[in-house]
Parts: sequence; structure tokens; C-alpha cells
Amino acid sequence: MKKMLSQALTISRFTVIESLRNRLLLLSFLIIGISFAMVEFIGDLAITEHRVTQVAILAAFLRMSAVVMLTLFVVSSTVRELNDKTLEMILAMPIRRGTYYLGKLAGYFSVAVIIAVIFAALLLLYADAEQVSIWAVSLFFELVLVVALSLVMLFTFSQVPAALTAVFIIYGAARIVTSIFLMAKYPIVAHTSVAQQFMDAFIELLTWLLPDLHRFTRTEWLTYNTADWSLLLPLFGQTVVYLIFLSFIALFDFYRKNF
Repeated sequence: MKKMLSQALTISRFTVIESLRNRLLLLSFLIIGISFAMVEFIGDLAITEHRVTQVAILAAFLRMSAVVMLTLFVVSSTVRELNDKTLEMILAMPIRRGTYYLGKLAGYFSVAVIIAVIFAALLLLYADAEQVSIWAVSLFFELVLVVALSLVMLFTFSQVPAALTAVFIIYGAARIVTSIFLMAKYPIVAHTSVAQQFMDAFIELLTWLLPDLHRFTRTEWLTYNTADWSLLLPLFGQTVVYLIFLSFIALFDFYRKNF
């Protein structure tokens, strides 16, 4: 057990080093600079509620930037190891595939922490510190799910375009599926056709299968100071459940592949 933990930590450390070599930290600061300039420009254009407008746009932009940036890094980094035969060299050593997977997860989670902290630092200029702290923790939970989903899609499709497309589609669906379900359940004009009933049942099924991401990293926490630390408990529960579920799928695909 001690040897497995040491191996996982070594893989995690090299994953973080790889993110620095890939200029991921530099890209984060570049996004910070672009975000600051954009928000200040929008603030000058806003007629009323300057701070609310700035925080709303900034929080949404930073959240999406974090998701896209981390997804691209996870997928491209893993594909590079596959193409360069680095993964084959690692697995040729006395290292279990589960240990390798856990090490990569830990490394990617460390990168997610760095991104969440950097982006939250900019928000401190515009929002309450406690609200920003809660937002940052929630962002980390969201990025954890994105990392796990990215690995699942990559092991499933083994191609960058297909994996990225699947991740962004599932992420987008998890963000809006609850709203779609509410619109389908309470329509302005009632529909009783078989096709409509099938779609309603399908959408309801998605609400059970997909994580409730619209509850994560909410912008109104920052704009109206509505966040409370107790809100993170159900988000943490969802994160743990879906992380275990996605890790099981990823490890199943990982173990059945021949390298």
C-alpha cells in the first residue's frame, strides 16, 4: 500500500510539472488579464448596477474558461502519453493501472485547485471574500467532475475530437437539463402525444443520470451574497458519488485496453 501511494504521488507530481511546462499557468494569467480588461470595459458601459454586471459576466467567463482549459489539458496530455508510448513504458514497470489512474487524477485535481485559486483571486476585486471562497470551492468540485468525465470519454473514444465533443455535450446537458425538465413538465400549451410523453420521460431520466451542475458555482452567490458554506455539502456529496461512478467506468475501459 505504501509503495502504491508513493507511485501515485510521483505520477501526480509529474502531471503538475507537465502542466507548468505546457504553459497552463501562463495561460491562466493570460485569461485573468483578458477578463480584467473585458470586465472593466463592460463596467464603463453599464448604466446601472455596475458591480453586479461586472461580477456576473466575470464569474461566468472564468467558470467556462476553467472548464474548457482543464478539459483540453486533460485530453491532450493523456493522448500525448498514448501517442509517445509513454504510457506503455510506465505500465511496463511494476505499476498497476489503478495506481496510474489515481496518480493522474490527483495530479489533475492539483491543477484544478491552482486554476480555481487563481481565478478566485481576480474575483476578490469585485465580490465579498467569503462568497468568493465558496464559489472557488464549488468550482473545484465542478472541475473534479470535468476531469473524471474527460478521462472516461478519452478512454472510450481514444480520439481527441470525439472525446472533447462528448465532454462538452454532457457538461452542457448537465448544466441545463433541470431547466429543460421544468419547461417540459409545466408547458404553456399541454401536449399529450406519444412523442412528447417519450421526450418528457427521456428528459426526466437525464435529470437522474446527470449531475445537477446548475447548482454548482452559481453566479448569484457573488452578485447578491446568497451563498452559505452549508450549500457545499450536497455539492460535495454529488461530486463524490459521480467521481466514484465515472472512475469505475474509466478503470473498466482502462483495464480492458491493450497497450
